[in-house]
Amino acid sequence: MADYRTDAWLLDSYVQGALGGTGERFNWDLALTAKGLGHPILLAGGLTPDNAGEAVEQVVPFGLDVSSGVEAAPGRKDAAKVATLIANAKGCSTADGLWTDY
Repeated sequence: MADYRTDAWLLDSYVQGALGGTGERFNWDLALTAKGLGHPILLAGGLTPDNAGEAVEQVVPFGLDVSSGVEAAPGRKDAAKVATLIANAKGCSTADGLWTDY
């Protein structure tokens, strides 16, 4: 990945035949390895209100990309789930580094 010139990397899980929003969690250890290469990380893949704080705590990404983890039904976002995810991400001890580490 270090050979690719980009402003940031979006790291998401892959499910053959799916176009995204699969709910499959991305490997956070790989995200940490990629982060060590010096590019901002946007973390995606299986993020939910329940695990967003843990994801931010472990990876300290530049930002999060969520889809199915905050849906009430396929393609329909649930405002309460979005608000809870944001609160949980901001509430962890490393949240101050989310947008400032880069």
